[in-house]
Amino acid sequence: MTADGWVWVSLGLLLALLGARAWVVETGHATLGRTPVKVKVLTGACGLAVALVVGLVTANGGARLVWMVLHPVEAQAQQDAAKAAERAAKASAALAPPAAPAPTPTAPAPPTR
Repeated sequence: MTADGWVWVSLGLLLALLGARAWVVETGHATLGRTPVKVKVLTGACGLAVALVVGLVTANGGARLVWMVLHPVEAQAQQDAAKAAERAAKASAALAPPAAPAPTPTAPAPPTR
């Protein structure tokens, strides 16, 4: 599974946990001044799932995105340099003489008797 797949699976897990917690809260009997243990456990699991999603998104390029948003001039300069290098590589490939074709193998002459 790719890194993107893990992010989507963890996000699905988070949504399922949030839905389960909401269901437990809404269908549970109201207790005065107490939070049921099920709700506490599901709240903790939701917190862990949020940490998992944030960690996976950060590891999967989120940190780079934040850096690009915070430093747009440097990010644009890097992109411009990469494009210039790509154009230079294409130009040098177009100017290079074509490679000599490989010699075609000839079949040996048939044996004569």
